[in-house]
Amino acid sequence: MNFQRSILNRDFQALLLLVATIVWFGHEMVFAGKVPFYRDLGLYFYPIGFSVAESFKSAELPLWNQHIAMGFPLLAAFQSGAFYPPNLLYLLFPFFSAVTAIFLFHYFVAATGSYALCRNWGYPPYLAAVGAFLFTFGGMVVSLTNVMNHFQTAVWLPWVILFSERALRSGSWRDFLVFTVALLFPFLAGSPEVYLMSLGLVFLSSLRVRWAEKKISYLRVFFLPVAANALVFGLAMAQILPTLELFLESRWREPMGYVEKPIYSLNPWHLVNLFFLDKEVNLAAGKGAHFFFLRDPPFLLSYYLGVPALVGIALWLFYSSLKEKTFLLSLIALSLVLAMGGHTPVYPFLHRNLPFMSFFRFPEKFFFLASALLLFVALSGLYVHLHLRPEGSPAKAMAFLVLVALVPLFGLYAFLRFDTAPLTRFIAWMTESSILSTATLGKTSAAIVNMERQIALVFGTLILLFAWQKEKLRAGLFQILIVAAAFIDLGSAHRPYQFLLDSEMVYKSPRVLANPDSDPYRLFYYPGPGNLHPSYYALPREPSFGEFQSLVYSNLLPNAGVLYGFDYMQEIDALRRWPYMAFLGVASGLPPESLYRLLGALNVKYIVSFRALGDKGLTLVGHFPEYPSWLYKLDRVVPRVYVAPKVIMQQEPAKVLIRLAAEDFDPLREVIVDQPLVMTAAKDFQGQAGIVRYTNHDVTIRASLNGPGVLVLTDSFYPGWRAYVDGKETKIFRANLFFRGVSLTAGEHVVEFRYEPRSFMIGTFISLATFVGMAICTVLVPLLKKRTVGSTLSPEQPIPNN
Repeated sequence: MNFQRSILNRDFQALLLLVATIVWFGHEMVFAGKVPFYRDLGLYFYPIGFSVAESFKSAELPLWNQHIAMGFPLLAAFQSGAFYPPNLLYLLFPFFSAVTAIFLFHYFVAATGSYALCRNWGYPPYLAAVGAFLFTFGGMVVSLTNVMNHFQTAVWLPWVILFSERALRSGSWRDFLVFTVALLFPFLAGSPEVYLMSLGLVFLSSLRVRWAEKKISYLRVFFLPVAANALVFGLAMAQILPTLELFLESRWREPMGYVEKPIYSLNPWHLVNLFFLDKEVNLAAGKGAHFFFLRDPPFLLSYYLGVPALVGIALWLFYSSLKEKTFLLSLIALSLVLAMGGHTPVYPFLHRNLPFMSFFRFPEKFFFLASALLLFVALSGLYVHLHLRPEGSPAKAMAFLVLVALVPLFGLYAFLRFDTAPLTRFIAWMTESSILSTATLGKTSAAIVNMERQIALVFGTLILLFAWQKEKLRAGLFQILIVAAAFIDLGSAHRPYQFLLDSEMVYKSPRVLANPDSDPYRLFYYPGPGNLHPSYYALPREPSFGEFQSLVYSNLLPNAGVLYGFDYMQEIDALRRWPYMAFLGVASGLPPESLYRLLGALNVKYIVSFRALGDKGLTLVGHFPEYPSWLYKLDRVVPRVYVAPKVIMQQEPAKVLIRLAAEDFDPLREVIVDQPLVMTAAKDFQGQAGIVRYTNHDVTIRASLNGPGVLVLTDSFYPGWRAYVDGKETKIFRANLFFRGVSLTAGEHVVEFRYEPRSFMIGTFISLATFVGMAICTVLVPLLKKRTVGSTLSPEQPIPNN
């Protein structure tokens, strides 16, 4: 009993330690009001999270958002995590306070999950704490903080593996349910790719348990995750069916060409970052960091595993069997090859021959598999060396460590310290910069300093292990020092990679437009001719990282202005809908005046640009030299709702867009539909329409016209919207490729558009039915077990006394 109490006390102390280190790691979030800002956070994840938060606070389901991409199916965007339970924190706190709570919560999930998993594997508390630090503050997890859906999914991996192993061993309904719930959380977090890779790691973990415990059948190993995922899909069907609907409306209904796929492939040279810090965060630079051996930022900013992982992997290589090495190293190599994407012939081959590969992009994500396997290997090596201690092996293992971990690093350092020219030339070649530039020379010096850091850490760790082996350190002191070394190494390396800025910047930055117009109109960011998708920025000077983030919000770039109530035309979700893709294909080749006519027909009133446009069809609203940027107003813009008397039928998207951009096209008198619609135009037609009520899910309009016409609401045409004219449901036509149109007769009418997606209704029914079925089984399974046990006992047999 005293021994068990001692173990519980140590676990409780470890939990307090994990909480304290998380608070230290994110102390600027906790105490200074800062939140991460990097890559897609400010432009995508915060606006879409804000939209979800506003829906919650309005007591409505986050099904649709009127501000994004001319109206966007918010729930269907899987990355929004609309039904992800931790996002209920948006209800409890102001938006950026909720963002802070969400980040800290997920660090806590990662730390406690990895600690609990290591304890379940039989590791002592101090080694489990080392494992928690390696996972939580390692390069993989911290790098994913700038892509929230991947981050929120990845941190659940230890919990999923832990509960899968428990369910596999026990075979009980209760453990199976817990495993299912553990899978449901990362599934709803919004990253299908990371979720699928997590399932792959669960399968490997199950195989490991099966090989250790022969009584477990291979049938159970395969059946358990299949059955759990069937329940997960049933429970999440309210999310899945709307997402499938968006998928069918997106560019993905036609497989994407190979050109975009290998973007963000792992550069083989970047693997040096596994055990060496090959970059330094510099918020004075627009990219936020200086990369020693890369020209452009990778998808994952850091692969760094830490010195404890390097030592553990070397020990595993020394102690493990040939069979184990062959199996695990093959898996690690395969995942690395997949992550390298376009840098190897394997990925193009798979893309050509495996149809499902056409739906995957950014191969670097496959490093998630390699990272998890390397951490498992590292902890295994440390555990064998520190606790199993095969007779006669520790001394040889220490010699192997010195030979593998210290000698190469120290030898390379000694060579480069004597002559840094080879390193300078290598950096210049990798970054495509001048060998004599200040930046190249600065990176050379920083690389040498980081090499000294790694040598000191490796040497210090080896001294600790040597002193422990020779019994020169008490066990408690050794454990404290090895845990501290792991945290200091990874915490100091990766805390800057959160890219924290004051959230007040979002609201205090002066904006090119203070507030949205009373009549709803849309904004458009003009990046430059040739590519109108808001994926790049051409600035006359490189701002600092903080200045660039402020510039994003000051200039209301898509979709930053959603936080202030602005509406946007451009669509930056990964599942871009096909009309927008057609727009990019046509509009990028239009001359400026035609483009402005097209944008005006799409309810775009303002254009923001980082260069002067000065073309006909625009009026300059303001020039802001401090950015610098220009704000223009289009001279001809259709309102959010209007009535057109003349109908043109055209089904080809490109021809529709070209017609909308034509000089002789009058968008207030003509409307293009994709189905036959017979309508006799009245002479001297007059029609008016005004919005009475405008919410995300319901738009009410009053219209008055003296002849037949088509009422056009310049919001996205999308499955699930229904129209009611004077209380009677009527057909919605696709108007001008993007919008909703309703045929009206002469007279006064009340038109109501309601978002009532059948995909969500059917999905909700399936989700509820699945939940009810699980609840019934939860009640019946124990009863059936009791009846089975009772029927196996004869009347003379005593009831077992537990």
